[in-house]
Amino acid sequence: MFREKLHRFVVMAGFAAAALMLLGGVAVAAEPPTSAAPVADKIMCLCGCNSVLSSCPHPECGWGVPEKENISRELAAGKTAEELIDYYVATFGEEVLAAPAKSGFNLTAWLMPFAFIVMAAVVLFYLVRMWSRRDVEQVPVPVQREEMDDEVRRRLDDELNKFD
Repeated sequence: MFREKLHRFVVMAGFAAAALMLLGGVAVAAEPPTSAAPVADKIMCLCGCNSVLSSCPHPECGWGVPEKENISRELAAGKTAEELIDYYVATFGEEVLAAPAKSGFNLTAWLMPFAFIVMAAVVLFYLVRMWSRRDVEQVPVPVQREEMDDEVRRRLDDELNKFD
């Protein structure tokens, strides 16, 4: 009874969390960006720091600061974040993207880690299942007793009597 209620609660909580994520994404997508952050988070800084443009560690970055200002200016002029990202990809190539595009061959960069995790989980599942179901049969080992002659038996009895 308790397990059934707990299971029902977990399922309902999962559905509620999924609905909140979906509705939260719709609400955020409806608002036009007012700062450079939505675009700058998706573009790499090309000054050589290997950081995302929005978190470039150089306060006086020769490439990052002007580009952040340009992004803010273009967003204020009415361009969308997607248009700006497409502009940067067309100008600098796909290397400017912080994450690979989710299409074509780049899709493998997104799918392969999950595929390896799933494959490892399946292999681990079957290994554990195989190891746990392995029946170790206890095979009786036949013991061959050699008959002791009278002299050996007498000496053994004498030795055992000394311990008593």
